[in-house]
Amino acid sequence: MIARDPRGFFSMKETCEITSLSRGTITRMVERETFPEYRPLTDDPNGRKGFRVSEVLKWLADRG
Repeated sequence: MIARDPRGFFSMKETCEITSLSRGTITRMVERETFPEYRPLTDDPNGRKGFRVSEVLKWLADRG
């Protein structure tokens, strides 16, 4: 899967697809700090957020 965001971010939907995890599971894991951080993509606090592609791929690789 190739990230659509030119800065190298996956959306929540893309992250769910590539990890086979649900939105709720990812949210809980982020809160427990066992999954990469959901990062803002704009200066707007209510704006889009995403996961860095490199961090998600590393997380997947580390799971073995």
